[in-house]
Parts: sequence; structure tokens; C-alpha cells
Amino acid sequence: MQFALLISVIIAILLSTFLLLTHVQSFFSIKSQELIEASELVNKQIFKSFADTGITKDTIQTNIGNNVTKLVSNYHGVWTKTVSKVQIRNKKVVKIAFTGSVIDQKTPNLYLADKNSPLVVVGNTRIEGNSYLPEQGIKAGNISGNYYHGTRLFYGRTIKSKKRIPELHPEWIEYLESMCAGAHLTEKNIIPLSKEIKNSFHNSTNIIYNTEKIVLGDEIISGNIIVQSASKIIINSTSQLTDVILIAPIIEVQNDVKGTIQLIATKKIKIGKRCHLSYPSSIILFDNNSSQNSLHTNTTQNQIPDFNININTIIEGAVVYLKKTKEIQNRIKTNIKVENNVQIIGEFYCQGNTDFQGTVKGALYVNQFIANQSGSIYLNHLYNGKVLKNPVSDYAGLSFENSKKNVAKWMY
Repeated sequence: MQFALLISVIIAILLSTFLLLTHVQSFFSIKSQELIEASELVNKQIFKSFADTGITKDTIQTNIGNNVTKLVSNYHGVWTKTVSKVQIRNKKVVKIAFTGSVIDQKTPNLYLADKNSPLVVVGNTRIEGNSYLPEQGIKAGNISGNYYHGTRLFYGRTIKSKKRIPELHPEWIEYLESMCAGAHLTEKNIIPLSKEIKNSFHNSTNIIYNTEKIVLGDEIISGNIIVQSASKIIINSTSQLTDVILIAPIIEVQNDVKGTIQLIATKKIKIGKRCHLSYPSSIILFDNNSSQNSLHTNTTQNQIPDFNININTIIEGAVVYLKKTKEIQNRIKTNIKVENNVQIIGEFYCQGNTDFQGTVKGALYVNQFIANQSGSIYLNHLYNGKVLKNPVSDYAGLSFENSKKNVAKWMY
């Protein structure tokens, strides 16, 4: 009798354990399925947002049954920061991506505004892909006895360009103006500069601000952080900067700097030798030096660029020169100079005059080329510059109007 009772108890315990195990497995299966479903929805929501050319600024929320989805996008430097949130019952998934415009079959490799003069290629210049050129076309030339060395004038196809290079999204220009003006500065988000600072993009932006010069030496700074000075920022090679935005009237990047950074200046930018700025990095000069664009400046001043990228530097991302004022442009002022052996893998966009002797693998948008050689100024001459196809097929970059988008980087 006792033995039978013992067997009954054991069987009851085993049955209870089996039922409990079945319930637990069923519970975790449901939760896992909810998590998988939420992950799929959060990705779909980001990719679906690519159809919108602008940004949302405010959160868009949708409630369908037990599903709650939220989407918000704002500019973050050159790229758009898109935040997608999905909640299914108690399971919540959040993903953040930097997105930008994609390249397609019609994307220019070279776009030179039509200023009623041809493009003159000299030296070791090479142009590949889609070339948008003035009506006068392209021809070979020479500078101080240096002739064009190519077997063909271009390696691709040519399309007639317009009077201006393609416009960037006006909302993005407004964003840059507000950032330079300090509209984002709030006391609650300002933190002191310290040796190591990290901040996830899931958190609100931390801001390091000083009215005086900021020198970044051996600091380690990464994540959703803006470093801003009202005067100047100097970046030393010993600093470690990842996904950080830096804003100042003058920015100086010294030799051998490596990192992933976005720079926004309003007066002057100098990039040193042998730097390597990894994708997605950007360098922007939003030029408000209207006096320096005057037609009455002397020749020496005209040859000194406000934006200079020195030899053997690699930039993966976007290089941008914008004019804040729409006054008559000084045709012989060098606004940006790119030295030889500079590689830009991505996009180069200049609303002014460009002395370009480097290599761009991607797209080069230029208002006018200028070559300062042997004491003379040559207009619309491209001397030893190379425009090659972008090796990154899924590259995402500058925000143009009516352009499709892609993910540049998934953030943390």
C-alpha cells in the first residue's frame, strides 16, 4: 500500500514537472517569437522610412493591436539618425541607424557647373564614370610644359551640366546653420571634458562646450557626443575619437590623426598629413567669410585656401564646402585645396573654387576648378586630379533632394 502510494506521488511529480516544462517552453517560445517579430518590424520600419526624403523631427507613433511602433529621424552631422522602436506586449526592440543618399546609375562621378568654359585636363588627371560637364565639354591642356598624359579625355560618358551643382536638402542646410549658431546648447546636456567619455546613441546627446580654445590630446571620446568651441578646436594624433561631432569657427586636425569624426567649421579647416578619417566621417566648412570672398582681395590672399587637406590623408565619407552668402563669387579665390596623394572615398562637394590634386573614389561636385601653379592661376583646370568610381556599392552619403536612402552605419 505504501509502495503504491509512493509510486503515485512520483508519477504525480513527474507529470507536474512535465506540464511545467511544457508551459515554460511554450512561454519562452511565444516570447522568442515576439522578439523575432519585433526585430523584423523594427528593421522594416527603418527601410520603409527611406521613401521619405526629409526628416520627421517628431516621433511618429502607430498602435495596432498589441503592437506599438515609433519612428523619429533627425540630422546628425552629414547623416540622418533614424531611431526605430517596436514594442509587442512586453518585448521592446530599438535600433538606430545613420542613413544617407544612395548612389545609382545616374549619380555623377564628376559634376562641374556650367560657367561657359570647358574643363581642361592636365598631367596625370583621370576621369571615370558619369561626367556632367559644361556645354563646351572637355579638352587637354598644359601648365608650364606639363601636358595631359591620358590616352582618352574621359573614361565613361558625359552629360551636360547645369549652371549650378545639385542642391543639397534645404532642411539639412538649416540644420547646419542652427548647429553653428549653438541652438542645440542646453545646460542640462553640457558635461565637462574628461579623459574618457562614452555615450550611447540610445541616450540624449552629451555636449562639451567652451568659449575658449579646446585642445583634444589624449582623450578617448566616443558615441553621441558633440564637442563645440566658440573659437577653435585642435585635434592631436594621440586623441581617440569615434562617431563624435566637433563644431568651431576654426578646426585644426594635426598630422597622423585617426578616428571617425564629423567636423563643422565656419571660418577655416586644416587637415594635416597622413590622417585617416574612417567611414562615416565628414568635414564641412560652412563659410561665412564674406569679406574674404571679395573681388578686391590681392593675389596672395586668393591663393591661401580657407579649407586645406594635406598630403597622404584618407577621408572615408564626405568633404563639403558651402557658401553662407550668395554674393558674387571671386573667380580666382581658392576656397578649398586638396593636395596630392589625398584619397577621398565618398563625396566631395564644393560651392566655391577647388584646387584638386588628389583622388576621389565616388563623386566630385565642383562649382569651378582652379590650379595655382608656377605663380599663375588657371581657371577650370584639373591638374593631376583623379575621379574614380566608388568601390563601396552600398555607400550612403550627402542628403540631396528627392534621393533614395540607405544605411551608412548601425549605431550603438
